[in-house]
Amino acid sequence: MVLIFERDDFSNLETIKSGNEINGQVLYWVNFYFYKGLVIDTGCPHTADEVRNAFKNRNVKAVLLTHHHEDHIGGANALKSLGARVFAPEESLEILYNPPEIPEYRKYVWGQPEPIEAEPLESIESLELDAEVDVEVIDTPGHSPDHVCFLIGDKLFSGDLVVTSKQMVCMRSEEYTLIIDSLEKILEKDFSIAFGGPGIATRKEVEDYLKYLKNIQDRAKEMCDSGKSIKEIIEELFPKPPEKVLLMESFSEGEWSRKNFVKSLLGLSRD
Repeated sequence: MVLIFERDDFSNLETIKSGNEINGQVLYWVNFYFYKGLVIDTGCPHTADEVRNAFKNRNVKAVLLTHHHEDHIGGANALKSLGARVFAPEESLEILYNPPEIPEYRKYVWGQPEPIEAEPLESIESLELDAEVDVEVIDTPGHSPDHVCFLIGDKLFSGDLVVTSKQMVCMRSEEYTLIIDSLEKILEKDFSIAFGGPGIATRKEVEDYLKYLKNIQDRAKEMCDSGKSIKEIIEELFPKPPEKVLLMESFSEGEWSRKNFVKSLLGLSRD
């Protein structure tokens, strides 16, 4: 179990990378953040004890969760035990309190979440935050139905909304038609940097990601309209996928796949 802290003194923000070490290697990292007394997302369940130890002598006023997935909520109860209040989107509350059993591979990588009793985001107003800390909650569904982003000053805390313009796979449950709408929504806001679970992106990189998704969606639609099958579309869009993509598809038993990504962009069912 590994936590890596990276501090940006200029912006008074800390990035914490969370991951489970397996055979001496962390397979997947997820970022969360500490900014002006707020912890935005909390890493995975496997690193909960490390989160508690790392923050036990810090003044954490509150935890803000972007959505209910296990790699973002794992340290929430640890921080709550230190006196922090935990806030989450309204749609997340029941899932957090009664977490579903997740697939075995996700337990292996991140860990099974435990029940979390969180407060609705509307209650943030009751917090005594620094005068310059104004949290704007932006509904950004697509990665999950309950997904939100937080805009604090010129910083956007984007959860799993922004990935990469090299993306080839997605989860079976993701709705990329909604993700495109959510990206357009956040780009109406005045932010310079997006701090997300997969990493940190400049505004230009967020714009480039949206362009990538729209371009690949248009290409997929053209091929679909011309009568090509989903398999043919996948082979034309991603002719030489890297080994990591193939391993992810196999390891997740298809919960992550190129097929899901293409069908999601086309608005088709993945059942």
